[in-house]
Amino acid sequence: MEERRRPSSQYMERIQKNVTENMREILVNWLVEVAEEYRLVSDTLYLTVSYIDRYLSSRAINRRKLQLLCVSCMLVASKYEEISPPHVEDFCYITDNTYTKDEQVHDTFISASQSPDLKFEFLGCYLAELSLLGYGCVHLLPSMIAASAIFLARFTLRPKMHPWVRKFPKL
Repeated sequence: MEERRRPSSQYMERIQKNVTENMREILVNWLVEVAEEYRLVSDTLYLTVSYIDRYLSSRAINRRKLQLLCVSCMLVASKYEEISPPHVEDFCYITDNTYTKDEQVHDTFISASQSPDLKFEFLGCYLAELSLLGYGCVHLLPSMIAASAIFLARFTLRPKMHPWVRKFPKL
């Protein structure tokens, strides 16, 4: 994974004031059980934890919202990795209806839209996937499609900045 997309190795000490390593461990163990209950592929679980750690590396969260963040990240990850992802209502059920469907959907969009890495990742993937539709792209090398998607995603998110700077700054 690219370094800029990795979570900070010291986010608990530097950013999180209300979340502890023990709380994270308990929630990850719970997510393992959720993944087993819904027969999710292992990639969904790994992607979920990656999203959680990356989000927690970027902003502090209230401990009352930590489980909501976890199920929202699993919802997003399952949409990427699963053939038949669980529904939002399933995540309401597994949290004993602690969070409503609206809260989960709202948190999912907030999490995705506020994280520059996720916004860039989603846009880049979307642009690359668009190339799959065009027969005219068949002759292009995958590396050219990937480079083009990265270029256009960067240009779209920061139109006044040259897209090929060495390090893409945080939005």
